[in-house]
Amino acid sequence: MKPFLQLFLLSVPALCLLIVLTACGTLEPPATIMTERPSLPRAGLWSLEYTGGCTGREAERLQIIRLDETAIVFGDFTLLRDESGQYIGTADRIAPMPVDGREIGYTITYTLTADEMGAFAGVERVVEGGGHGLDCPVVLRYLGGD
Repeated sequence: MKPFLQLFLLSVPALCLLIVLTACGTLEPPATIMTERPSLPRAGLWSLEYTGGCTGREAERLQIIRLDETAIVFGDFTLLRDESGQYIGTADRIAPMPVDGREIGYTITYTLTADEMGAFAGVERVVEGGGHGLDCPVVLRYLGGD
């Protein structure tokens, strides 16, 4: 056989193999661009911290039993997510007055919005039976798992 023909017969399969191997790509998965916020911790121990004019109040530890795209549930509160992305919920309570022991009813309402750090920020509104209210800015931060 002529040397040119031998070289041609060997190079054609090698060229086909090279094309097949380069067409396969790499084993590395394609890069993805994150367009959604990272998923938040679902349930566990959280801290309700008071900010702004209510900074002096002691933080409360909350055991959140449900946290998803539709609701946050802890204690006797169920905060439902509305169309704007805020979680809103109310609970009624009764407490004795320190001076005379009379029981007075009051309502607590939370309005919280998720932030980019995985916490929730918003307002705790406490309204007494007589209609007097107090708004405190709050931050709900994740402390740990179940």
